[in-house]
Amino acid sequence: MADKHEDTLFAAGKAKWLLENARQLTSDQRALLIAIADLAQSSGRAMTEEEHQAVDKLIEMQEGYDPSDIEQAIRHITQAKTKRKVVDWPSGLWAKARRKKK
Repeated sequence: MADKHEDTLFAAGKAKWLLENARQLTSDQRALLIAIADLAQSSGRAMTEEEHQAVDKLIEMQEGYDPSDIEQAIRHITQAKTKRKVVDWPSGLWAKARRKKK
């Protein structure tokens, strides 16, 4: 394992658990774990051999996983323009503020 807790991809023992129990996860759960592992690797985090094996097993079991779909979704979320004004007041708040001024 890595020297620091923050440097590990999975909590202690989780990579081993994944190797033994990956079939218990749903397809969405496996896809999310694979996406998190891809993101961690692309940001420079090194994975242990056991973590690599666990992620490889998840990828092996997952049908139709395409990391570029995740990248495209993240890019869209971070770069998309808002559809409404950010300065909008929640409904009713403006009326309450006026009443207190009087």
